[in-house]
Amino acid sequence: MQAQIKTVRNTAELAIIRKIADQIWPVTFQAILSPEQIVYMMQMMYAPEEMACELAEGRVFEILHLDGEPAGYVSYGVYSGAESAVKLHKLYLLKQFHGQGWGSHLLKHVIGETDKLGSRYLRLNVNKNNHAAIKAYLRNGFVTVESVKIDIGNGFVMDDFVMQREVKQ
Repeated sequence: MQAQIKTVRNTAELAIIRKIADQIWPVTFQAILSPEQIVYMMQMMYAPEEMACELAEGRVFEILHLDGEPAGYVSYGVYSGAESAVKLHKLYLLKQFHGQGWGSHLLKHVIGETDKLGSRYLRLNVNKNNHAAIKAYLRNGFVTVESVKIDIGNGFVMDDFVMQREVKQ
């Protein structure tokens, strides 16, 4: 399968990410979050104006294309909460591409980009009940460095592990 990672340059391309997220989020989080929280978080994180603002502020969005078709995406940027770190904000794949190494492929790509930015660490937050993602991150050299509960408004919280990986291991 031919893989290509393309950097998003405009709001039309951000709409592709939203379309993929609409397919991924309900499946990924149905056993972890309430339907109401999924809807709330989708609006909070994937509203066109929110994503456009993040892009304008320097957050990187990239789409993984497999045989020319969008299969997943990542979003990352310099992390203001930790010295010499990049934060991986999003990494998602369509269900049919799970278990084939594409998630690790995307992680390795972001690790390489983190190194190019001169940062020492790649950090991320992952829901404590997203066991498949946690296993994947552990397999790729991440360690848990913190446990956090973040109030995201509307009575909802993100109950996450903060995981980190040194770029050059």
